[in-house]
This record gives sequence, C-alpha cells and structure tokens, in this order.
Amino acid sequence: MIRFVRRAAKEERGAAAVEFALIFPIIFALNIAAAEALQVYQVQRNVAHIAAVMADITAQARTITDGELQDVLQASTSIIHPFPTASLQQRVASLSANSSGSVSVDWTARRDYGSSAAPTIPSGYLAANESVIVTDVIYDYRPTFGLFLPETIRFSRRAYSRPRLSVKVERISD
Repeated sequence: MIRFVRRAAKEERGAAAVEFALIFPIIFALNIAAAEALQVYQVQRNVAHIAAVMADITAQARTITDGELQDVLQASTSIIHPFPTASLQQRVASLSANSSGSVSVDWTARRDYGSSAAPTIPSGYLAANESVIVTDVIYDYRPTFGLFLPETIRFSRRAYSRPRLSVKVERISD
C-alpha cells in the first residue's frame, strides 16, 4: 500500500488536466465579467453621445419644426446600436431666461420619455436674455449574461448646447 502511494505521488501524467479543470472556471468567469464590463462602458458612452448629438444638432438651427425635431430624435437612436432601442427615452427642450433672469421652458419634444418633470438647468447657467438647448436621455440596459451585474442598469445623461445662429432656437409648426 505504501509503495502504491509513493508511486501515485510521483506520477505526473494528468497533472495538467487537473490544473486546467481547476483554473478553467476562474478564467471563464473573468472573461464573462470583462465582456459585461466592456458592454456597460459602451452603453454608457453611447447614451452620453446621444445626448450631446441631439443638443448639438438642434442648436445649429435658427428655427426647427415638429417634423425636424422628430427626425433628430429618430436619427439619434441609431447611436445606441448594437443595443436594443426599446428602453431608450429621449427629450429635447429649449429653455430661456427673460430680461430679469427668470428661466422658463420655451418648448419640449420627446420620444418615449416617461418623466413629466420639466427640464432644468443649473442655477446661474443662463444670464438674462440667453437660451440653451437641453437634452435628456435615459436608457435601461439589461446585461447579456447578468452573472455579475444587476438585472437592469439605468443610464441617464443630460447635455446643454447654446444656439449658434440666433439667440434662441424657435419652434415652428409644420
């Protein structure tokens, strides 16, 4: 019996297979975690990019129609690709300050945006007789594997852009 134990202790055939069997689950889990982290980062960047692009495109006009606003909202959804657009919420609005500095909402356009709260800007952002385009984007991301992350991660981004060609971007009806 002792001779069998000594011989088994010296035996090295199959050691690599045992080591692989022990390490493989750890390597597999690390690969899945890295893939999930990369996708989360990509979604977060896409959501921020959508907000910035919507504000930038809208701020480039002197006037904008309802149809053009819907085009901006629709076209910007392509930025979220390859992720699904079903949980993407968007809002674009124009805010302006009157001669006394009181800020009000001039107009708002939305696409699947659930919140009824009015868009806001930081205190002191606008001086008297200035305006700004404010965009809000919300995206509920569901991880592909869901092994290491919550079931849903909500990304919310806001972007501001000053009108370029006029003091205020006016909304006109089609």
